[in-house]
Amino acid sequence: MNTQKQAVKVSWREDRMKTLSVVMLSALLSVPALSARADGPKFREYSRAGEVSPGTQAPTLEGMVEAIKNGSIMRLKATLEYGERVLCEECVPLLHARLLDTADDHERELAAWWLRRQPFAAPGVLADLRVVVKKDASAVHRARAAHALGEMMDPGSLPVLQDAALEDKDASVRAAGVRALARLNSAGAAAVLGDVLADSNHDVRIAALEVLIHVGAFRDYEMLLPLLGDSHEDVRARAARLLGEHRVSGAESMLIVVLRGDQSSAARAAAAWALGRIGGAAGRDALIAAPKKETNEQVLDAIEIAGRMPARS
Repeated sequence: MNTQKQAVKVSWREDRMKTLSVVMLSALLSVPALSARADGPKFREYSRAGEVSPGTQAPTLEGMVEAIKNGSIMRLKATLEYGERVLCEECVPLLHARLLDTADDHERELAAWWLRRQPFAAPGVLADLRVVVKKDASAVHRARAAHALGEMMDPGSLPVLQDAALEDKDASVRAAGVRALARLNSAGAAAVLGDVLADSNHDVRIAALEVLIHVGAFRDYEMLLPLLGDSHEDVRARAARLLGEHRVSGAESMLIVVLRGDQSSAARAAAAWALGRIGGAAGRDALIAAPKKETNEQVLDAIEIAGRMPARS
C-alpha cells in the first residue's frame, strides 16, 4: 500500500515538473517576441494632409494650383495623384472647367478622377455636368460632359447618359454617352448599349462594339448577329470578333457566310478567328475549305491561327 502511495506521489511530482517546465519555456520564448515588438517598425497614422504613401509629401495648395494652370500632362498627373487627399477648394473650379474646355481626353480623365474623390465638391460637379449634357447648345460640351460623367462613375448619372446615348441629335454626343455608360458597367447600362447597336450612325454602333467587351452585365449576344450584315466593314469585323470572343454558337452559320463571301478582308479575317474560337464542326469544316479560294494573306493567317484552336467539346 505504501509502495502504491509512493508511486502516485512520484507521478504527481513528475507531472508538476513538466507543467512548470512548459510555463518557464513559454515565458522565456515570449521575451524576445516582446522585445522585437517593442523595437519593431513604427506605423504611421492616417493623414489628411495628403500623403498617400509613407515617405512621400503631399503637394502644397499653391503647387497644385500652379500645376493645374500651367503644368504639363505628366506634371498634372503626378500632382493630382500625390494630392489625392488634399482639400484644395481653389482646385475644384479649375479642374471643373477643364472637363469642358480641354480637348485632351486624358486630361479630362485626370480631372474627373481627382474631382470624384472630393466628398464636398463631387455632388456639385455631377449636378452641373448633368445639366450640360441635357441642355447645353454646344455638342462639343455635351459630349465632353457625358465623357466626364462616365469618369465620375456615379450610378445616379445613368438616366442622363441613357438619354444622351439614345436621343441626342448629334452622333458624337451619342457615342460619348455610349462610352460613358460602359464606364458605369451596370445592368442598366448594358440594356441601353444593346439598343444602341441599332443606331443609324455607324460611329455610334462602333462605339458600342468597342465597349461591350468591358460591360460584364451584357449578355444579349444575339443582338450582334444583324451587324454581320452591316453596311460598314468595321462594324461587321468588330461584331464578328465579339461573337467569337463570347463563343456564340448560334452565330456560326452567319460567320461562315462572312468568311466565304464578304468583300472586306478585315471582316473575313475576323470571321475566321471567331469560327476557330467557337470551335463548332461546321465552322472547322469551313476553315479547312477556305484556303482553296482565299488569296488575302491577312485572312489566310487568320484561318491558320483559327485552325489551331481547340474544337468545341
